[in-house]
Amino acid sequence: MKKKKLYFLLLLIVLIFLALSLIKVNDIKILKTVDKIAFAAQINKQEQGLIKENNFIEEKILKGKTIVIDPGHGGKDVGAIGQSGTLEKDVTLPLAKNLQRELEKKTSATVILTRDKDVTPSLKDRVELAKSKNADLFISIHFDAFTSNGVNGITTYYNNEADRSLAALIHRHLFKPDMGTRDRGVSFGDYFVLRENTKPSILLELGYISNAEDEKRINSQTYQTQASTAIVEGVIEYLSN
Repeated sequence: MKKKKLYFLLLLIVLIFLALSLIKVNDIKILKTVDKIAFAAQINKQEQGLIKENNFIEEKILKGKTIVIDPGHGGKDVGAIGQSGTLEKDVTLPLAKNLQRELEKKTSATVILTRDKDVTPSLKDRVELAKSKNADLFISIHFDAFTSNGVNGITTYYNNEADRSLAALIHRHLFKPDMGTRDRGVSFGDYFVLRENTKPSILLELGYISNAEDEKRINSQTYQTQASTAIVEGVIEYLSN
């Protein structure tokens, strides 16, 4: 009788062990299926540009915003000329294109250039573009010049008093890194593209092309990238508030 009870007990233990093993196997299969579904959903979102490399979902910022970038001069209007022959129109355009590319990469904003090649849009056309596109921000890119080639540095201009804080914010971002040139501050500027503009607008003089050191710096890819990155960060902060 005792042997039968012992046999029955052993059989029960074996059956319980088998049952637990089957449950574990099924749980693993279910978990694998769930993981596959989750992974497929993640890949789908990644393909839509909603997931970064660190795998968290992030919608691109500044959706619905419009930014107009104005590369100063162009075409027959060469702008200032550096000591080594650099034409202002030839350095404003690549920087503006860098800005457009970085803004489109990091945000969902619509970014429009007043010119994308060596042409001469009128000052009025540049302002009218900002108005017709209902721009949230207008940035005009320039490089300064002076009769004395010893003058150097970066200045940010505004015209409308309401745009002073915008100018200060962008200028502050420009000098977060070491730009290797003088900080000439934020100033009022009586420029047509600012004065006649009803949209938030600033004009950046990103160095003195008449200064040999500034001219060399302006022509470097490092400076172009550094300036573009700083401006983009300032634009994102301004339009995100």
